[in-house]
Amino acid sequence: MPSSGTITRFMLFWALGALAIALVWLSLVSPPLWAATSTTIPLDAIRSGDCTGEDVQLSGTIHLVSQTQPDGSIVGHINYQNVSGVGLTSGTTYRASTVDTFRLEAPFPSDIHSVRSLRLISPGPEDDLLVMFLFHITVNANGEITAEVEDVNFECVG
Repeated sequence: MPSSGTITRFMLFWALGALAIALVWLSLVSPPLWAATSTTIPLDAIRSGDCTGEDVQLSGTIHLVSQTQPDGSIVGHINYQNVSGVGLTSGTTYRASTVDTFRLEAPFPSDIHSVRSLRLISPGPEDDLLVMFLFHITVNANGEITAEVEDVNFECVG
């Protein structure tokens, strides 16, 4: 007759094996909550800068990364790192390096309009530009996000 220590080790071995099989199975049938999705939004717009005295061309790619949370909501990060502006008369360049965060509450599908802003920094004594983006963000029933910029406006800030 096996000792109680041998039986305990045997049961522990089988319990850990069953747990490992269950975890592998769960990872195959459902996406992990920590998986992030990524969307890029191209930007190419020319706006009149009344305060700059010239038109400014905004260009680049806005990067949106989103992640479903355990409560079903979605947290997103908007990265404007590749966005820049150029004064079409003076050649003044404006640079951005900003990350913005938002949270969308379940249930989905849903869509929202959201105004987000960032500051484009000029290299010298010229005014900086405060850029306001009107985003249209849609979340489908599977939690997948699409987004587009519907409007862009800016104003000069010292």
